[in-house]
Amino acid sequence: MYTVAPLVDLLKPLRALCAVTATGSTVAAAEALHLSQSSVVRAIQSLEADLAGTLFERSARGMQPTPMGQELALRASRALSHLAQADAPARRSARNHALAWTGSRLAAGVGARHVGVLLSLAQTASETASAAALGISQPAVHQTLAQLEHMAGAALFVRARKGLRLTEAGEATQQAFKLARAELQQASDALAAQRGVVQGRLVIGTLPFSTGRLLSGAVDRVLQSHPGLAVTIVDGTYDALLHQLRQADIDFIVGATRPALAGAELAQETLFLDRLAVVARAAHPLAARSHLSWQDLRDCGWIMPMPNTPAQVAFEQALKVAGIPIPADPLRVNSALMMQALLAQSDRLALMSPRQVQAEIRAGLLVQLGVPVRHEPRMIGLVRRADYLPTPAAQSLLDALRSVARDIADDADAHIEISKVHR
Repeated sequence: MYTVAPLVDLLKPLRALCAVTATGSTVAAAEALHLSQSSVVRAIQSLEADLAGTLFERSARGMQPTPMGQELALRASRALSHLAQADAPARRSARNHALAWTGSRLAAGVGARHVGVLLSLAQTASETASAAALGISQPAVHQTLAQLEHMAGAALFVRARKGLRLTEAGEATQQAFKLARAELQQASDALAAQRGVVQGRLVIGTLPFSTGRLLSGAVDRVLQSHPGLAVTIVDGTYDALLHQLRQADIDFIVGATRPALAGAELAQETLFLDRLAVVARAAHPLAARSHLSWQDLRDCGWIMPMPNTPAQVAFEQALKVAGIPIPADPLRVNSALMMQALLAQSDRLALMSPRQVQAEIRAGLLVQLGVPVRHEPRMIGLVRRADYLPTPAAQSLLDALRSVARDIADDADAHIEISKVHR
């Protein structure tokens, strides 16, 4: 395992690294940062000592970053750019070059304590609780917040009855800090990969009823190749996961995607198309029927998809084509396990992906009823931040997801198997 001090603790020397990389010399970097040349030299030397590696090749023509220096400067510059984006528009640099972040007081002045205090206050809503959590005094927390608000040029919290609450500027700063912190953590993982160690922690958001074989197969492949990698899978609603994605609390989302994304800061990729079928328990009275139509299902109880989901759209499309009204007393479930339990213990029906319950169908617990379901296929894919730069570990998982998706799309035998009606 390759370990270094958290890079968020090294923001000051990382600024020097970015400046030297952009300008090619400590003299020009010092001018850009409004520091002495000796300060920049010491910052680079201390960073190389902390990381136990050489960041620059020195010559008479200047300083050229090594592969390690290039990787670290790329990630650190991205982190500083995130910090700069939290500045008020009037003070945000309009320049578009490698050192544009130097026009931001937040990007040029924030340190590890500022990041820790703001994120803690956003969580605890209390200076006293944050002081205890961070192991510093309450006056230190208060002073750090005052420094932050001076740099941001705006109040970041308001005092409410239940404690501190983020202002609009505070929410923007919190998001910027989380994105910057994620970039610096990813920088550590990328540097480890340069030394032959694929490590880090990936957090994947998953949407119900759409991942199944896809995500489990991809994660298993990656962990077999990189056992030192930590993977956390969280589920939730689409909107909740998008919020976590924007905050860099998760790396990407896997599941049924939407036709359009809410925001240019997001990007999505379709991995395969999925069709839904009517599923019931194996002993359902309709399971033994050789010829079924939607009219036979008119009086059946349903377990319906959640509102505002691709499955709900498909459900409404299928019933509209069949001329059957939407159930008046819907039972909705957001858990695959609960859905399967309700199907097994009742005569209700559900519109599901047969791939999601392939094992239960093969085991003779559930069946796919032979009624045609006419709907636009669901797009199963992934959503990420548009500017997301995968680490080697994340890239391995993305490649595995694409590979498993191809296997699913090309698995004709499995498709035939799961499309049978078990009688």
